[in-house]
Amino acid sequence: MNPWTLLGLDADADTRSIKRRYAQLLKQHRPDEDADAFQRLREAYEQALARAAAQDRSPEDGTDQWQVPASVVQDEPAVVAATEEPPHARIEQLLQASASLDAALQQAREQSLETDLQRYLLARCATLDEESLNILRWGMQHLQWLSPWQADYLPRSHSDALAARLLALELETLQHRLQAGEERAVVEAATALLASDWLQSFDRRQQLQDGMVWMLEITEHWSGGLFERLCRLFGWNEDTGELPCSVERWNWLCWRCERHAVGQRLLQQLELDWPLRTEERAAWLLLKSMSECDARQLVDRFDSEDWQACQGLDELLTERYPELMELLGLQIDDDWRRWQPRQWTVPATVYAWLMLFTAMFTTSLQDAQMSVYLERSGGYLGLGLKDLLISVGVVAWMVMLARGWSRLARYLTRLDVPLSRLLLPAAWRDRGAGMLVLRHGLPAALFAMIVAAFAPNLVSGWAAFGIALALEVLFLGLVGSRRSPWPRWSMWRTGAFKVDYSKKAEW
Repeated sequence: MNPWTLLGLDADADTRSIKRRYAQLLKQHRPDEDADAFQRLREAYEQALARAAAQDRSPEDGTDQWQVPASVVQDEPAVVAATEEPPHARIEQLLQASASLDAALQQAREQSLETDLQRYLLARCATLDEESLNILRWGMQHLQWLSPWQADYLPRSHSDALAARLLALELETLQHRLQAGEERAVVEAATALLASDWLQSFDRRQQLQDGMVWMLEITEHWSGGLFERLCRLFGWNEDTGELPCSVERWNWLCWRCERHAVGQRLLQQLELDWPLRTEERAAWLLLKSMSECDARQLVDRFDSEDWQACQGLDELLTERYPELMELLGLQIDDDWRRWQPRQWTVPATVYAWLMLFTAMFTTSLQDAQMSVYLERSGGYLGLGLKDLLISVGVVAWMVMLARGWSRLARYLTRLDVPLSRLLLPAAWRDRGAGMLVLRHGLPAALFAMIVAAFAPNLVSGWAAFGIALALEVLFLGLVGSRRSPWPRWSMWRTGAFKVDYSKKAEW
């Protein structure tokens, strides 16, 4: 058997080349798979080593290179040592014979093979499958792999590559936990990673922070509390300039944090039994689905600050956080402004005065003793002045009475709203925000009786009452309707509810 042919080497190959080639062929001819091929390979290997040693010792002595001198085989311990089994084969056998990695490490130390064992196991971690990942974690725990204190004979480039891949796996696991809402577990895992030996170098800690920022950016749902805990853990501070990313990315994370805080506060406010504070009432009006009665009772408690809060919340949700409603599964009432106070006191007062003054002045003109009366009262000017003063006084008294009744009628909302739904056109009542039968209809009926009392000579009393009531109800319905031909004297349009944008921070 020619050993050089079997090994695929030239006859002048040195010892190092023979050992390298033997290690390559040993992977193809394992003793447990093909014993005969392994035996032939082993014999060729031993012969080649002996030939190479003989050539190094006496290259010019004329000895046949195919004959191994007995003295070389018997007297040279270097040749005997060279013919021993290569280290990696012995490591494989050691691992197969050991019940655990701890036992294999102990035996390797006894046989002075710890260096070869660590190199062999670290090389097996290249794939990072389940088995190699377990080996890697074992090495990190027992042999300080990937840390600044790992053995010097381990390849540093290979360790850095494994650390980068392991960190990517850890971040992926953290992301899955964050998506599942396990924020506490994420913080605990991040704390453990930050304290681990293999992440003590500056570069790897920076990679960890970059990965945490990336995780927050691609995950949709996380709380402001998580962000604050991560800031404390990693020392992120905008005031001191300790940021883990660019200013633009940091501002976006802060915006996400604020959006989440706003959403959680809104959900808490909507779960209340009844809103008591200004921002709570604003959230209910804009976001909560309520009946007409509940909405009417809620709005009756509003003041200027409540309407200002409604406007501020509307701008906050539509301009700063336009996608928050979709994330929360809520919908803002785009028509919430219909509930704003419809300041119809001025037009209603003028209209009522015109009706009463017209009825009184017309009645005075048709008086049977008009000629005598004109002489006593100073003519038409005196007659009109008297009716003017009386009508103004009566209307002023009616205005005060109507305001007092409006406050008392709030306690009848549960009856007033369904009654108005039954008796009034939908455009007039405007889903509870417009005209109401008891609140507005009763004062109108009382004023119609007064008009009829001051116009006894025009038509019959009931007819005058009916005409006056019809005119008043028509006026109130048109003014209360959003399709009113008159301008709406609302506080919103007159600027009384100007928004203080600095109060957005309350949300």
